[in-house]
Amino acid sequence: METSTDPKAPAVLERQLLIMELLSQHPEGLVFSKMRESLGLPKATLHRLLSGLLHAGCLETDPPLNEADEGSSARRIYWLGPRIGRLLGAAASPNRLATLSQGILRELAEQFHETAFLSMLRGTKIESIMMMTPPRDWYGYVNPGHLMPPHAAASAKAILAFQPDDLVRQICTEPLPALTPRTLTTVEALRAELEKVRRTGIAWCMEEIDRGLIAVAAPVPLAQVGVILSVSLVGPTDRMKHTDKAAMTQALKTAASRLATLYAGQLSAENS
Repeated sequence: METSTDPKAPAVLERQLLIMELLSQHPEGLVFSKMRESLGLPKATLHRLLSGLLHAGCLETDPPLNEADEGSSARRIYWLGPRIGRLLGAAASPNRLATLSQGILRELAEQFHETAFLSMLRGTKIESIMMMTPPRDWYGYVNPGHLMPPHAAASAKAILAFQPDDLVRQICTEPLPALTPRTLTTVEALRAELEKVRRTGIAWCMEEIDRGLIAVAAPVPLAQVGVILSVSLVGPTDRMKHTDKAAMTQALKTAASRLATLYAGQLSAENS
């Protein structure tokens, strides 16, 4: 394998890492002048480093570079981009996250008497990593380690709705398999569904995987990582259709917020 002999390469990488470390401490973003003040870098050097990180997808900026003139750099805000978020998410321990989720999943299962579970995006696959069943059931409908159909599962849609288009295209390619007569089988229909998930903050699976089962899920947003997790409830149609949907969706959103707080602390500890 060919390696770089440029003595400047380590220095450039070190400075880029310093920029990303600085921005990781400011999820709301920083303007150019604040970064220059914190890092003590020459203006031209910082411009070059930021440009490289933006083109690599490691940073995002507002206004975008192609929509702003040269004189607007002082007003432009920079923050960590989706590529870094995916790297941070990949570094998270599924076992640890599953352990942290047990109490909240148990509360959901006991409140609605249905199976509650947690799913996670790992590379281009979405899989369940933790499940809690209500006291009356001796089995669950989604076991840990189960791969979720990305175009059909509520848990998968809740995650996919917040991924970049290129990743969605990579994960969901036509023809999408029809698992039941209600399964979405075109990318166009799936995109419309994902837009609805982004608008409402809730995803549904209405007998799209198995006839007789309904599932509902909420995304779990993590600062600097984005949405790589979802929390769900699943149960038989004849029970789920009589459940108070407003109460169920609100409980899932509340659980997602609580999980996000727990995971944020865990990710900070693992990446410190």
